[in-house]
Amino acid sequence: MGNLIKSEWFKLRKSLGFKILLAGNVISTFSILILLAMGSTTSGSQAMAIGFSYVLHHAFVGFLFAAVFWCNEFSSRTFALSLLCGHSRSKVFLAKVLVFLAGLLLLFGVYGGLTTVYAWVSHGFGLEWSLETGKHIFVLLVCGLSGWLAMGAVMVFVATILRKTILTFGAGMALTYALLWLETAFRNHPLPFVTYTYSYQMNQLWAFWEEGIAPGRFLAVTLGTFVAALATAAFAFQRTELK
Repeated sequence: MGNLIKSEWFKLRKSLGFKILLAGNVISTFSILILLAMGSTTSGSQAMAIGFSYVLHHAFVGFLFAAVFWCNEFSSRTFALSLLCGHSRSKVFLAKVLVFLAGLLLLFGVYGGLTTVYAWVSHGFGLEWSLETGKHIFVLLVCGLSGWLAMGAVMVFVATILRKTILTFGAGMALTYALLWLETAFRNHPLPFVTYTYSYQMNQLWAFWEEGIAPGRFLAVTLGTFVAALATAAFAFQRTELK
């Protein structure tokens, strides 16, 4: 298992697509920072919450990453080669998932981290430091990371089912837009099932410091999404014909 993870990590480090995505993410983040410099008074604490909750940005970057790093394994037959080397499907899948999620958190973290640091240096953190503030930051970090992991699991699910680069990116963005449309169209009277989607819960982080969230429900939705999406993807992967 350790060798599989090392192999996947090596492929991630050498992946031209990942390097381009990482560089593009940095450039786009600096573009956003330029806009923030034009009259914005966003504090570090607000930027931290926004960084976790920017669903559309994360979906665009994440589904591109899934298309590049996950779907290419089917087209290049790397999955099949791993099986021929004697590794079980479950270990191949798990190693790929772990490295994919690590790369995804790095991509998301670039945006969230840079915007938070910039806003913090420019306008201060925006809150008095205290034990209570520390507890709120901890809740935000736990919920934000669980939301990112839930998105990552959905991306693995879509990529495993569709296996094609363009289809994965297109379907992933279509799903994201559909969820965001349902949330926006029924903003005043949310549909019951919409409030239990990962995108809805993540968008609640946008106003974390002003309105707060229900951490129990947030974690139940995001962790439930994470488990369900990965379990379904693993089931599909076990039955996928790899040539």
